[in-house]
Amino acid sequence: MAKKETFVWLNDGAANGAVIPGKTRMPLFALVLIAPVLVALAMLTSTTIATVDAASADGVEETTFKSSCAMCHGADGSGDTAVGKSMHIPDLHSAQVQKQSDAQLAEVISNGKNAMPPFKGSLNPDQINGLVAHVRQLSEKK
Repeated sequence: MAKKETFVWLNDGAANGAVIPGKTRMPLFALVLIAPVLVALAMLTSTTIATVDAASADGVEETTFKSSCAMCHGADGSGDTAVGKSMHIPDLHSAQVQKQSDAQLAEVISNGKNAMPPFKGSLNPDQINGLVAHVRQLSEKK
């Protein structure tokens, strides 16, 4: 039978990487080679998770917009719908809308304005703030 020999950590005065029968530990040089790879993977994973979180947040805002706003404002926010035209709904890309502060936009979404109904009963504050962010993004797309 072959005798089992493996590398070990510094142990009892033995040199790193010395072969000691019956011991099975990773040598220091292997750890030095693996550590940077593990750190890089951890960094890539955290960046990927942050990107996925941001993308999913954008998706949630867009979904909320489509379910709560698009019927009147249109999917692109232009107000170019039958309801939007009949009620003279402003284009969300317009300077008239975009010059309002985030607080003013959140107020309109929450409490309604003119023919627009209030949404504070059906949307939570995070959803309303998400819609404000979505309206800001719409101005960048046109």
